[in-house]
Amino acid sequence: MIPFPRWKMSIAALAMVVTLAGGAAQAQVKPFKISGTGVAPSGLPLPGQEPRSHWSVGVATHLGLYFGNGKVQTDSAAFDPATGHIAGEFGSGSPYVFTAANGDQLVCWYGRTDHGAAKPGTFELTIVDILADGSLVVEAKFIAEFVVQPKDSTGKFAGVTGSWIMYAQSLPFVLGSDDPLFYSWEGAGSLKFPVGK
Repeated sequence: MIPFPRWKMSIAALAMVVTLAGGAAQAQVKPFKISGTGVAPSGLPLPGQEPRSHWSVGVATHLGLYFGNGKVQTDSAAFDPATGHIAGEFGSGSPYVFTAANGDQLVCWYGRTDHGAAKPGTFELTIVDILADGSLVVEAKFIAEFVVQPKDSTGKFAGVTGSWIMYAQSLPFVLGSDDPLFYSWEGAGSLKFPVGK
């Protein structure tokens, strides 16, 4: 048997330690799924109106049971006579904060390209009724990318990056009213946790 020089063994051991440490030091990308229901207590703002609050409760990966709150803003809307639908763009009017049962917060902006979204949030309203006074009763579908804000998030979410696409559906509501708007939503994406999280 030919002896293996000690200095070569030391270099090999050092290389193995560096390789293992490098692998452990990389951030972990983890799948993320979320679902829930919520309310916009004062309804959906029309374009040009101030953002209005909305909140949600549900369950999400890494959050468990959560409570979320923030504001929504409608940026544009147009009626398409070919489809009979009203469509436009929207996004958060303030950070949307998901709070886990232990108090950790996952802070996001949604549908805002200036906060990391690939494109603005979009919505489509389907007219389901017309009231005697001419008011439209509509159902809404919303799609927006929620982008995590790593510097604002806390607890195990501090420093976390990532995003997910959220799909929301409302119950019928009177367009332009201050009546509560009820919705459900779900989404999927991924979160990137820093080392040690």
